[in-house]
Amino acid sequence: VADVAAITSSITAAHQQVTEQVAAAEAGLEQARQKAEAEKKAAEEKAAQEKAAQEKAAQEKAEAEKKRAAAVSALRDCGLNESGLGAVKPHVRTAAQLLGCRFGKPTMYGVGGRSGTSDHPGGKAVDFMVDRATGDALAACALRNKDALGITYVIWRQRINYGKGWQPMEDRGSVTANHYDHVHISFGNSGSATSLQGCG
Repeated sequence: VADVAAITSSITAAHQQVTEQVAAAEAGLEQARQKAEAEKKAAEEKAAQEKAAQEKAAQEKAEAEKKRAAAVSALRDCGLNESGLGAVKPHVRTAAQLLGCRFGKPTMYGVGGRSGTSDHPGGKAVDFMVDRATGDALAACALRNKDALGITYVIWRQRINYGKGWQPMEDRGSVTANHYDHVHISFGNSGSATSLQGCG
C-alpha cells in the first residue's frame, strides 16, 4: 500500500511538473506571438508613415516645381520677339528669353550662316542688338551668370571675355563685324539657369 501511495504521489508530481512545463511553453509561445504581432504592427505603421512622408515630400516637390515653373515663365514671358532665334538649343533659348526680357526686349538673332568659325549655325549663339548702355549691362549680367547660363564667351565692342576679363580683338572692318551694335554670346552644350543673379 505504501508503495502504491508513493507511486501515485510520484505520478501526480510528475503530471504536475509536465502540466507546469506545458503551461510555461504555451505562455512563452503566446508571448512570442504577441511580440511578433507587435513587431509586425510597428513595421506596418512605420511603412505607412514612410509612405505618407514620401507622398508628402513628392507633393511638396511638385508644388515647389510648379511655383518655380510659374516664376520662370513670368521671367521669360514678356512678349519678347523670338522669331530671329531660329532653332537654337533649348538652354540657349532660355538664356535669350531671360536676358531679352531683362534688358528691354531687343531684337535677337540666333541660328544663321556666318563667315568663318561661328556658333550661330549650330544654334549655340545669340546676338542682342542693343545700344551702348544696354549692351554694357547685358554683357555684364551674362558674365555674372556665365556658368548657370552655359555661356562660353561674350563679345562686345571689339572685345572678347571668356569669364576672366576682357581681351581686345582684331579690327574686322565694320561696326557690326566689330560688335559695336550688338552683344554676341556663345554657349556650350548645356545650361541650368532659371533666373538671373546680380543683374540689378
